[in-house]
Amino acid sequence: MADFPISGAQTYIQCGKESTYGSAAAAITVAFGHNQKITVDRNMNTTPVFGLGSPYASKSISGIFEGRLTITFDLASTYFLELVMGACTDGGAAPYTHTYNDNTGYAATSFTVENGFDTDVDGVYKYLGCVVDTCEIIGRVGEAGHVTINAPYANETLATTGLDASPAADAEDILVFSEGSLQLPSGTTLARVQAITLRFVKNAEVIYGLGSRTGSKAIWKSMIFEFDAELSYENDDMVVALYGQATGPLTATNPAGLGSLVLTFTNGGAGAATRSLVITLTTTWITGDSIPQAVEEHVTQTVRGYSIGKTSIIGSDNTATNPL
Repeated sequence: MADFPISGAQTYIQCGKESTYGSAAAAITVAFGHNQKITVDRNMNTTPVFGLGSPYASKSISGIFEGRLTITFDLASTYFLELVMGACTDGGAAPYTHTYNDNTGYAATSFTVENGFDTDVDGVYKYLGCVVDTCEIIGRVGEAGHVTINAPYANETLATTGLDASPAADAEDILVFSEGSLQLPSGTTLARVQAITLRFVKNAEVIYGLGSRTGSKAIWKSMIFEFDAELSYENDDMVVALYGQATGPLTATNPAGLGSLVLTFTNGGAGAATRSLVITLTTTWITGDSIPQAVEEHVTQTVRGYSIGKTSIIGSDNTATNPL
């Protein structure tokens, strides 16, 4: 049979947490969420070599192998946050809680992504040593909650057998905009939030060394939580927070932080029916804003800022143990 074009309906992705960096996870059986999409970028960093006597290259050399994944999906289960933060502690009962924490020593958590292609000759790729560089959680009026993960990886393998006939699927319901809320600061729920993007910035780096063009370790460097929130402009609270005082920008001292930021998605259920994600971040600063104004438009304010740490990141559902 000849080769034939396919769509994403003939591909799949699923993941598993690695116990050794760059070695395939023992179990690769977890979906990121619903409506998964993936873009794979590879680079062998090949460069031409020139020399005196000719304008044309005479040789070519390959540098390090670099791979990067961009994975998007709709927010449902919260298990992916173990890959983002590093560790998970399970507890509670109906609902069960999954508390996402930093690894000991802030060590990066690596994972394997299996990417299957159901073609005439099957292709089963395993992307090894993946580490989260950035993760965005997005809530926007009229839409499902969305997540985008950007992850460099160290190496990969390709096989023509082992295609999973029943790849992993997220069993939880999708969390949507109408189930979300934003408190800034904690205790003050902002009205008529149009959109919120919360970005976990992990500053991941894959480490290379002599003897191999593939990565051998990965680290997370500086970590911060950035956000952009589009609000219905109804008062000057966010401008005053940006100023640091009521009458205009502080001219000498630094503005004080706003306190905690709390982003919540919940289905409103109780007990075993609860499905929620509550992210509570520590001291938050407003760094800038934008207020476009036109007669034919609803006036909104887009506020930019960051939080310097976290208090807690907790998912709740009716599954006792995070499957990663």
